[in-house]
Amino acid sequence: MENKVFQQTAYHEAGRVVFTYLCGYACDVMELPGVGGSSGSKLNSGNDLSAVQAVFSGNPATVDNLDHVVAVAKKLMAIYCAGTCSEAFFLNNAEIPEELDLDIPAQDAKYIEKIQAFLKKSIVDHSDDYAEETIISVFHKLKDPTTWKAIEMLANKMAEMEYGPVKRFYVEDTLMVAGIRPVRTGAMGSPGPTIGVREDETVTPAPAAKPVAATASATTQQAKQPTTFDLANFTPLDIMLRDFLKRIKGDWQGGELDAAVVYLNDIYKKYGE
Repeated sequence: MENKVFQQTAYHEAGRVVFTYLCGYACDVMELPGVGGSSGSKLNSGNDLSAVQAVFSGNPATVDNLDHVVAVAKKLMAIYCAGTCSEAFFLNNAEIPEELDLDIPAQDAKYIEKIQAFLKKSIVDHSDDYAEETIISVFHKLKDPTTWKAIEMLANKMAEMEYGPVKRFYVEDTLMVAGIRPVRTGAMGSPGPTIGVREDETVTPAPAAKPVAATASATTQQAKQPTTFDLANFTPLDIMLRDFLKRIKGDWQGGELDAAVVYLNDIYKKYGE
């Protein structure tokens, strides 16, 4: 029973993370809420962090570019609905449930209510049923094979990691294998709000967080990854691979690029010999 609960929660988080990328944002680390004290996945809204904060402040009168912040609010609504929709879609054998009376976790519901309140203040005649309309749109997007494949692969990745944290490199690598290429709306230097389903948290977006390190219990594979890399120890082929990776993805952060080289070397050792 416990594994079934973990699996459902993994699909919930995977759906949230995939829709985060579909909205042009990123995920610094994917975690199940409540596991090891985690509050959930750390989503990164990049240059839209101030817009996210404006939405949760609930006061559109203080916003300079209201149209942009409204667009951000609509993205956030999709992200916060996506977790529950993905879990329900999974439990219904990858079909849209006939009854859309979903059991939305209390923390998600609080965020959804705040987003809806902001939109009601910002848009004349804003629909009272906008959250329900967004849920229907999310379900239709889940019917897209690429979207659902990405969610399934991320949920399975969490299972591989024994439901421990999955770092951003592995999240984005999995998405690219599934057919979703991460798209950026801007620099991702500042983390966005921490998203989880724990009910004892406030709805205030989290301040800029320090990089999250993998714990010893996460996975054997992640535990093998060094925290720093010495380029002098790389082979000429490693350096060429490093340059190639920089060309196809120019926004590597910290040790991600070197970690990618190590990861690909591990793949070669496993399958190439």
